[in-house]
Amino acid sequence: MNERALVVACRGDREYFPENTIPAFESAISKGADGIELDVHYTTDKELIVHHFFNLGHTDNGKGVVCEQTLAELKSLDSGSWFGKQYYGVKKPTLSEVLEHCQGRIRFEIDMKDSSLEFLQRVIGEVDKFDLVNDVELTTAHYPILIQARKINPQIQTGTFFYEPPEWMPVRIAQKHIIDWADLLKINVVHLNIVLMDPDFIDKLHRRGFIVYGSNLDTEEQIQKGLELGVDSFSTAKIELAIRLRNEYMARVS
Repeated sequence: MNERALVVACRGDREYFPENTIPAFESAISKGADGIELDVHYTTDKELIVHHFFNLGHTDNGKGVVCEQTLAELKSLDSGSWFGKQYYGVKKPTLSEVLEHCQGRIRFEIDMKDSSLEFLQRVIGEVDKFDLVNDVELTTAHYPILIQARKINPQIQTGTFFYEPPEWMPVRIAQKHIIDWADLLKINVVHLNIVLMDPDFIDKLHRRGFIVYGSNLDTEEQIQKGLELGVDSFSTAKIELAIRLRNEYMARVS
């Protein structure tokens, strides 16, 4: 669909900065990424915090489960030192802080980690507050809120993830199920593991009106394959490599 595949920085520029932080998102913008992917949880006091894992301790000095903490508790954590001592004191941002800081400069893929309707309404409320409905895709593994999102705002773009199928399932069967689910959920964007990608399947998705998104293309081989198969966008931890390969590919085919 896009003549030029969009490069989405997964959790920001996490190759060089603490993931899901303002410095990581700012670096992704400065390097020319087309979008940033960020993960959002709901705190006990009904705030929207940006963090990937369900538990604390991977990318901070906290303990416990994210959704059992208040915003103040999460904001008190050091979310930078795990990556490098020069990032001591970097804080987790709220969704509002990220949208406000980055608006007008990049697209947003918001991966919603909570499944409640109240949480969804809060997320869409933030998108509306900054007038970003045309610059946002809402993604989640929680299928029911994808359907609800389109009811709340039919203009908002939605998508979900389809992973590598189990060994016993032929890829062609998994691909059929993907189309069935995508139709049922009325999503716009189909996120595919690279194992699921082939020319016929991507062409079929395009003909049905779906945007095709390559998930986590981090090696030169993976990125080249995604480009050659015609993905519309893809997430990566290797922003500079992805942009260079994308631009070289466009120069060859133009």
